[in-house]
Amino acid sequence: MRASSSFLGNPFVSLASVLIAFSSLACSGESQSDGDEGDDDTGGSSSGGTSASGGSSGSGTGGTSGSGGTPAYCDAAFMPTDPTAVIDDVEDGNSLIAMVSDRNGSWWVTSDGTAEGTISPMSGAAPPPERILGKRCESEYGIRVTGQGFTQWGANVSVGFRYEGMEMPIDASEFSGVMFWARVGETHNSPVRVQFQDTNTYPNGGMCNPDPASGIEQCYDGWGTALLPLDSEWRLYKIPFSRVAQQAFGYAGEALDTTGLYTLEWIVQQNTVFDLWLDDVWFYE
Repeated sequence: MRASSSFLGNPFVSLASVLIAFSSLACSGESQSDGDEGDDDTGGSSSGGTSASGGSSGSGTGGTSGSGGTPAYCDAAFMPTDPTAVIDDVEDGNSLIAMVSDRNGSWWVTSDGTAEGTISPMSGAAPPPERILGKRCESEYGIRVTGQGFTQWGANVSVGFRYEGMEMPIDASEFSGVMFWARVGETHNSPVRVQFQDTNTYPNGGMCNPDPASGIEQCYDGWGTALLPLDSEWRLYKIPFSRVAQQAFGYAGEALDTTGLYTLEWIVQQNTVFDLWLDDVWFYE
């Protein structure tokens, strides 16, 4: 089942982070619950044709051990108590996301089609979960995408939320954002942008122009930010809906339309080597 889009935007433009890496909480054994007030991360907005700036980023655990001799980040390894918040825990061995509420989509891999580019799993298909060697805490599977040699805009892995003969939107307005675990391999050297496509930026929403030659009316100028910090250690990231921004190359919406979300995407830049792992994706209140 295809339930995600190809990304046809301009070359990658990195935004400053509006993420919190929750690995830093593991040092004290604490975890942040859904809907906590007082997030100290700050985000920018795309005005005047510039990309967003500002924001704080989390810190890693430095390889220290948590309770019971497990990695310290495991002390922050929690999942939402609201079952409707789960997007996918990737433990069921298939590419479909969790069938919750009206969500029935899947993971999807896309590239810019550069002939010399290589990507695994293949572009234009749903990636199967890959076993995490040694597990990540209690998690045994994640989504992994590796590749290099793409020279136009790069490649992405995405979650399509709903599919009914065509990509359909979901209403996620009851939530405040998304959280997920991520890491990269030792050879990875690409920035990673995480973003949403909504009714403003996705062709099926009827607002933007799917023709890439349409300039500032074109689609796929999604709402997102750079994923920072990012290294070979697993970290838990939090992305508030209120603090994502467009890159100002396509159709400009007033704000992310959380009542009409089509996809969640992780984009790697052109002319890089990438090895990206993702796991346990969910909404938070």
